[in-house]
Amino acid sequence: MTDWHQQSERGSRWGMALLFWLYRHGGRFVILPIVYLVVFYFFLTRASTRRYSRLYLRRTGSSSGWWQVWLHHLSFARALLDRIAAWMGRLKRTDVDFSGHQLLLQLQREKKGAVMLGAHFGNLEMCRAVVENEGALKLNVILHTANTQNFNRLMDSASDQVQVRLIQVTEVTPATAIELRQKLDDGEFLILLADRLPPGNQQRYFAHSFLGAPAHFPVGPFWLALLLQAPVFFMAGYRTEKGYRAELQPLYNGAKVARSERDEKCRTLLTDFVQQLEPLCRRYPLQWFNFYDFWGDDKPRHATDDNQES
Repeated sequence: MTDWHQQSERGSRWGMALLFWLYRHGGRFVILPIVYLVVFYFFLTRASTRRYSRLYLRRTGSSSGWWQVWLHHLSFARALLDRIAAWMGRLKRTDVDFSGHQLLLQLQREKKGAVMLGAHFGNLEMCRAVVENEGALKLNVILHTANTQNFNRLMDSASDQVQVRLIQVTEVTPATAIELRQKLDDGEFLILLADRLPPGNQQRYFAHSFLGAPAHFPVGPFWLALLLQAPVFFMAGYRTEKGYRAELQPLYNGAKVARSERDEKCRTLLTDFVQQLEPLCRRYPLQWFNFYDFWGDDKPRHATDDNQES
């Protein structure tokens, strides 16, 4: 039987292809009612997403009534439209306030790649707009999901200038590490999403306080970031009252970490990551998009969940 995440990705791929076609031939206002209608359907029919949205909003200190939960879903729809605009080149570099842009260009000129730890917050595809019309920066998004080649072809069809590439990594082998290290040595950048446990690997995690309650974060992105011995940054792209903003904050200088110290350094890196993400969630609560039981509110709580890897 096909796993749920494989079914979801197949549907997403064809759905995105349709939206690309509609956007190309009709523009944003043609697909806007379609996207809103689909999100409204899920808002009405999926009680679980409403529940977990409400629980999350309460933790940020925001209102968690029906209207705010609907605005949270609506914000996800807007982020989807922004993602399509970025992939199709409609979102330009000049549309995004990004103070870290010159730093990335400098690293690229020196053939020094970097690892960027991101989250399901806002719209990381704004990085697509950062490299638009330059062709200098090359960004590789490391994913645990299948069908990355199909999505790469889809993005190629969306724009001739696309530089973002999706790389599927189901497990980190020596060959994988060598491939990723080569990209860094060529001055390319790696993006790892660090706020969601990957499908099929729910048992290895760090438990860490997030918005006032213990939550599970994946071990892999932090471990891989240190293993590659490259500068590590926190990165987020999101909407503000003044427009789009991309944020880049240094987390680690890339110095080699001894194996005996790697676990402790991973925890420190996670702490620094959370300290960057948490204020953004409190300030822009509608832009964090993990509509599931992130804190395990509906699961038995283990007494050993005390910031330990399991």
